[in-house]
Amino acid sequence: MPEFRQGEIKMKISSLTQQTKDDLLSRLRKIEGQARGIRGMVENDSNCTDILIQISALSSAARRLGTIIMQGCLQDCASSIPTMRNEADLKAKVDDMAKAIYRFINMK
Repeated sequence: MPEFRQGEIKMKISSLTQQTKDDLLSRLRKIEGQARGIRGMVENDSNCTDILIQISALSSAARRLGTIIMQGCLQDCASSIPTMRNEADLKAKVDDMAKAIYRFINMK
């Protein structure tokens, strides 16, 4: 269970397992490769449709990455709530999570 200290409200990626972090880093490397590929397509004046297909694939990969991170953050948030004694800290933790969810859901 993640340790909670009074005043420490932000969710931390460090609460994810090493296996999950390794998966995230692998996904990030693939996304980086996709971005480099798209850059090369633009530099080489490739077909617009092909570029847009690759951008769509990159966007899907980034959304999946965000979903995995969000799941970890939710687990971190939920597991730390029972250890919280200060109601203001609890409210801040829930508000922080709600803001993160809102931003992610509204990501275009």
